[in-house]
Amino acid sequence: MLRIKFVIAALISLLLSSVTVAQNEEGIGLTKEKVLSMSSEELSELPLEDLMAAIEIAGVSSLDELYELLLNKNVTSASKSSENLFDSPLSTTVLSYDEIIRSGATSIEEAMRLVPGIIVREKTNGNYDVHIRGLDNIPSKNLLLYSENTSTLVMINRRPVFNYAMGGTLWETLPIGLGDISCIEVVRGPSGALYGPNAVSGVINIVTKEHTDYNKLLSGNMQAGSLNTYIGDLAFRKKVNEKLYVGLTGNYTHRNRSTEELYVFKEQKFFSKSEYAELKDKNGNSYFDPNDNIDVMYAEPSLARENYGANAFIDYRASDKRMVSLSGGYQYSNILSSTMGDNPASASGRESSTAYLDLRGLVHGFDIQANYMFGVQDFYVGNEGFKNDMGQLNATVEYDLNFGSLGVRPGVNYTSVFYNDDAYLSQTGTGFLNGKSQLDIMAASLRLDYYATDNLRFVGAFRTENYSHQPAKWTPSWQLISQYKLNDNNNVRFVYARSNKSPFLVETHSNYVWDRTHLPKPDYMHFTGNKDMSLMTLNMLELGYRTRPTKNILLDLELYYSSGSNYTVLSPDSINMAAPAALAGMMPTLMGSPIVSAYMNYRNIPVESIQTGASLNIDWVINAKLIAKAHVTVQQTKLDNHNPVTRDEILGTQAYELYHINEDGTPEGIFVNEMGRMALSGELPAAPDYAVVSATSDWQPDRSLFKNDFKHKSTPDYWGSIGIDYRPTDKISIFSNCYLYGKQVFMNQYDSYTINAKALLNAKVSYKASDKLTMYINGRNILNMKAQEFAFLDEVPGMVLGGVNFSF
Repeated sequence: MLRIKFVIAALISLLLSSVTVAQNEEGIGLTKEKVLSMSSEELSELPLEDLMAAIEIAGVSSLDELYELLLNKNVTSASKSSENLFDSPLSTTVLSYDEIIRSGATSIEEAMRLVPGIIVREKTNGNYDVHIRGLDNIPSKNLLLYSENTSTLVMINRRPVFNYAMGGTLWETLPIGLGDISCIEVVRGPSGALYGPNAVSGVINIVTKEHTDYNKLLSGNMQAGSLNTYIGDLAFRKKVNEKLYVGLTGNYTHRNRSTEELYVFKEQKFFSKSEYAELKDKNGNSYFDPNDNIDVMYAEPSLARENYGANAFIDYRASDKRMVSLSGGYQYSNILSSTMGDNPASASGRESSTAYLDLRGLVHGFDIQANYMFGVQDFYVGNEGFKNDMGQLNATVEYDLNFGSLGVRPGVNYTSVFYNDDAYLSQTGTGFLNGKSQLDIMAASLRLDYYATDNLRFVGAFRTENYSHQPAKWTPSWQLISQYKLNDNNNVRFVYARSNKSPFLVETHSNYVWDRTHLPKPDYMHFTGNKDMSLMTLNMLELGYRTRPTKNILLDLELYYSSGSNYTVLSPDSINMAAPAALAGMMPTLMGSPIVSAYMNYRNIPVESIQTGASLNIDWVINAKLIAKAHVTVQQTKLDNHNPVTRDEILGTQAYELYHINEDGTPEGIFVNEMGRMALSGELPAAPDYAVVSATSDWQPDRSLFKNDFKHKSTPDYWGSIGIDYRPTDKISIFSNCYLYGKQVFMNQYDSYTINAKALLNAKVSYKASDKLTMYINGRNILNMKAQEFAFLDEVPGMVLGGVNFSF
């Protein structure tokens, strides 16, 4: 770690020494392409004479017209074709690299707080929970795993980085850093018809820098500060000739937690690692499994996140209709965050080492992409059964056809994913999968885009998918959109969309026995997958309105209603008690300790979610030196057929039904009755011989207990952001932002946990020493509002970092 610090210090010294020389170099050399690719923030940095030159080069008559171009950036994720943001048929946000850097966001996840409709909560330093429009913690009252967002598809240049083993996105495993980003495009609402399964609540597509951005040979951003935090990225990009471009980038992050302690659910408090290793419940049973090694499981309890990545690319562009891009990269990550297992403590480690190759081509209307990711992922470090070799192949071919006012885009897609834990098991049966498990997805899609008039547009996107574990079934998704442009400054859209999740391998292929003989009952837990489940599906209706009341203000209003069904859960099926018994005289008597086995399987549950909500986004370029942006989302989620009984309460009731002791000291239950029946029927021999008595309870909550119109409080009623970007001089810029959310209540199988409303004030002050070097101080949560943002995990204190941004 000291070497990293010395490298950073050396780089800073080297850069500072270049300031004097850099200040004497020539101007920026504006071109029309460069002006139109610049953000409003970049324009505000320009000296007055350069700003006037930019207006002339862009071919507009005033600064207001130039700002109109900048507020109306191009986006591709909403329709798979480039169009300006104002005309996008879906609820879409484009977040530029410059906006991210100027905001002071220290990671891609934190930058999502700048996007309307996205709720972001920090778990441990640098590790975040990211949801589009909420719908989180459904189903509740179960494993902490169900808090993970498994309904948003995250992509890098349209390459899915979704985790098909457990579901969701492992953000720390993204191989890119902030310096790789050109922009982030976010589409809110079901988008499976465009991008496939798991684009249920929306899509986040991270677009890396293309050759039009490669005006600097070497660039980087490095910062360090509180909680032993070090963040850096470095990039080399070269235009070899007019057709060939190459690049190499790298990134590194190290962040410590605000505590070394671990939260234990049933004790409802934090303990040190050594205390946790020795901790016992009120019955004298150990919480920590003595078969595990706590020094492996929590090797560095102070570490929140460490990751690094390297990426390389080569682009060849023969013409606008013929181009090919090949990229590849590697990442390593190690974090301590919310557990993905059934752990007494809320936090556990995750470690990943993966690489990827991505080939993209555009050949006379054919849009072709094929990529492969492979490596090793350990979802629960130190616990056998969670470490896997993995591979994920995606291949897509689409073709653009145009028939006057009708655009047609057919496509086919193939996805193949495998996870294999065989190499990491001490014996068969101790892993979730116990060998190689594979999921193959075949899909066909069609997108129709029809302009009935210059102002009236209809869009229809359809997709159907076949999953290998259900070969006879095809699952459809769709988007139906009507859009009417009232005039150049007002645009109305209506969307009806449906998307579904894919199956996850842990849900369909689990085949695991957890030996708990050194822990409280049950002695064994059997986990079984289910290949016959229906896929979680979300239907949405949305009304959107965009307006530009003036040329420097953009307003975007979204009103939406969604209903979700076919949620899945790991639920108790039954409990079995088996023990040797014999007749001692005339009395049936146990001849040994009973063995209790719980059987868990994955299943659909009848709960249905109903969400209504609205988001409002405002972008206001006040003048060349002052920009304001704000967004707010309000929502309410209700559940029908909500089961108020927790997983552990079901297990407890089943165990009670099997065997319990009455107040008078006599035993009672299904097991006792079975032992009595065997005694009466002569099936129990006289001691010392014995027979095995076995009984099972499959009790389940009665549907009469289920609740309708139940208010789901895990998603806050409101959240949003307001930011001011002010540049008082050509050298100094000040960005301040307040991100806030309302009260929320999280529920798992152990407890309910209230997260109170919170406001996070951030500020970044930058000094532009030269065209090549900017120095800054970055304050995150500067009011030190350190209350927890995510249930059962760390407090989030304020942080101060200092850094440099350079380019040559």
